Amino acid sequence: MSSSEEAAVAVQRALIACVGPGAAEQIALAQARLAWQEAVAAAGLDRGGMSSRLVRVANGTAYIEASESILAQELTLRADAFVHVVNGRMSGRPGATMVIGRLAVSVGRSGGTATL
Repeated sequence: MSSSEEAAVAVQRALIACVGPGAAEQIALAQARLAWQEAVAAAGLDRGGMSSRLVRVANGTAYIEASESILAQELTLRADAFVHVVNGRMSGRPGATMVIGRLAVSVGRSGGTATL
């Protein structure tokens, strides 16, 4: 384990000790959101004003909100690949305890801009 990994684990332990048991779930969700953002950027699907965000993860399903219907269609077509990439990016990260099995993609209904 590298020194940066050791530091990350120490920070995670400190956060859990200070904030309580709910912190572990929040850290895991934050890691999943970061992995989603990285995967979408690597695929080049974060351009042209389109955006998506991982809203929540429940029972192995990642709920994704896309800003445009065309983006939602693309994410749905690539769902299996995104599941694999996101899980791979989370692998070994401190606090990344969620494993995604599938995606549920919808078009955002809010008036605001979807962000990660």
